[in-house]
Amino acid sequence: MILRAGLIASLMLTLAAPAMAECARPEELAMVRGEHAFTQTRTLKGVARPLVSSGTLEAQADGVVWKVTKPIEIVTRIGPKGVTQSIDGGPEEAVGAAGANNPFFSETGLLDLLRGDLSKLDTRYQVARGTRAKPEGWKLALTPKSASVTPYITSIAIEGCMRVESVAVAQANGDMMRIDLKPGQTRAAQ
Repeated sequence: MILRAGLIASLMLTLAAPAMAECARPEELAMVRGEHAFTQTRTLKGVARPLVSSGTLEAQADGVVWKVTKPIEIVTRIGPKGVTQSIDGGPEEAVGAAGANNPFFSETGLLDLLRGDLSKLDTRYQVARGTRAKPEGWKLALTPKSASVTPYITSIAIEGCMRVESVAVAQANGDMMRIDLKPGQTRAAQ
């Protein structure tokens, strides 16, 4: 579950500068460092009400810090050496297999996404590109190509204009996760 959240976090690293008159092509978004508020809504199969959490996503040069602040504090750090997590101020602990040799990193393209590179999506996903009418923007529908990813992720939908605004992940077990990003304090990657 945490690694799937990592994929979502990495997709959001492609946040771009404030909106202009026309939308940017998703593949051309520049990685922007900074902090962005998010709301995550999880709809779990067999659970009547969705679970809603909020927090911040901080894009850094070497990874991302995904910090849930409500209803409980959970800090997840994702980088080239792996994923760590701290719950309610506790010690950071490794989550899953570490590093770039982790199949989840290699099969999902997470490290490319962490670097803000959406240009390689076609190598790992069937990508359907479309437009969004209101508000004006673009949308991407991703279907994993790798058989090692499909037991976990059925599809990913990304929407935006000058930045990634929302990501929705349909999981193979019937659960759904949607993350809405608010514009944040950003600084362009050097």
